[in-house]
Amino acid sequence: MISLPTTPSGKPLPASVAQRYEIRCEVGHGATSVVYLAWDTFAQREVALKIANPQIFRGSDEQEPMRKAWLNEVRIAGSLNHPYIVDVFDAGFGDDTAYLAMEYLPGGTMAPYVKSDNLKPVAEVLEIVYKCASALDYACRAGVIHRDIKPANLQYVAPGEAKVCDFGAAYWSREDSATQVMDIGSIAYMAPEIFRGWVTPQADIYALGVVLHQLLTGQRPFDGPEQASLMYQILNGERQPLRSFRADLPESLNVLLDKMLARSLEDRFPDWASTLAALAMNCARATRQGTPAAAVAAPPAEAELYDQLRCLALLRPLNDAQLWELIRISRWRNVPAGTKLINEGNEARSCYLLLKGEARVTREHKLIAMLDSGSLFGELAFAEDIPERRAASVVTTGDSTIGKWNYSRLRSASPGLQSKMLEIFFRLAAMRLRQSDERYLRLYRQYNPGGG
Repeated sequence: MISLPTTPSGKPLPASVAQRYEIRCEVGHGATSVVYLAWDTFAQREVALKIANPQIFRGSDEQEPMRKAWLNEVRIAGSLNHPYIVDVFDAGFGDDTAYLAMEYLPGGTMAPYVKSDNLKPVAEVLEIVYKCASALDYACRAGVIHRDIKPANLQYVAPGEAKVCDFGAAYWSREDSATQVMDIGSIAYMAPEIFRGWVTPQADIYALGVVLHQLLTGQRPFDGPEQASLMYQILNGERQPLRSFRADLPESLNVLLDKMLARSLEDRFPDWASTLAALAMNCARATRQGTPAAAVAAPPAEAELYDQLRCLALLRPLNDAQLWELIRISRWRNVPAGTKLINEGNEARSCYLLLKGEARVTREHKLIAMLDSGSLFGELAFAEDIPERRAASVVTTGDSTIGKWNYSRLRSASPGLQSKMLEIFFRLAAMRLRQSDERYLRLYRQYNPGGG
């Protein structure tokens, strides 16, 4: 008899897993599972392979919440596609096991960065929290409430970036209530209404507020030596102001946490849209700290960009993932009046978005158009095999925020983003052609009042 491959600890792998994955080493473990770094022989890539402990599938009724959590996470796996949610490539379960194959992120979790001697800069913390909030907003719109947001369930990716993982405790509106996991989670991150059995999206806002407080101060807003005293503090305790932990934290962050951690649902942020707007505003403030000259020169924070771009009607065809990808492949800068963005006669290599400000369009030193906030320009040459040289110059008339996408980077973007951007470009071309026809018709009627 041929024996199945085993983990490094000697435990046999489920047959369905052993046929595809080669175990390299253990990278983590908990009460319900072990996580391995593995090689996916089919897709030829490293993955984090999370395998459930068999005893939770054949144990007593006490194991029922753990079994439900695993089945819940497997069911949700693959239904959420967002750049700040950990990708799940494969999932399955049998009579006495379950597994998830996820993207491997070697940076670990955010847990080390809630220690008072290992805190990250305020601007980076706010970027990370904003991106996680964006992911939770997307999940909420898909009918999923995470319900177990904590530093250990946020995977660190790179400076300013983390991804949400572990949806085992999630409430999913698509599932029958009998399959929902109602009695597991981390008490320190539970909103007051959770103790009363209420499940609302605002519970995730509260939990992310607790994480934000930890990332800023190294302390949770409410704590206690045991579960009963911790629950009492969450339900009745008074939160200490941020400056009692760190004197350098601005009052605006205290106001933000007041809204995220409000005990009453009426006082807490009502939804993720309002939470994201407040986070973006604080990201912008943190990015622009320093001298006035440095503040003007600093590029906009990604959180601020995302918040502003998703409000543009022009970019409405892009979904969350495509919008974040567009931000990643772009270059953004704040520029003063008189900055020449395009020179007449130069080679066409990029297209631009005037996010804030105004600009003059001139040809042979004659004004032919004005561009205002939200204008996209320089895009038509993207569709040409050999782009013609620029037919006009574009110069800012005041302080402006400019985004730039190199044609080569757009051509190497995902097929979905390329398709949507071409759709946007052609819509703009059709609109401009229509406006040109209307101007021509007005001029014709002005000089030929008796014409047909």
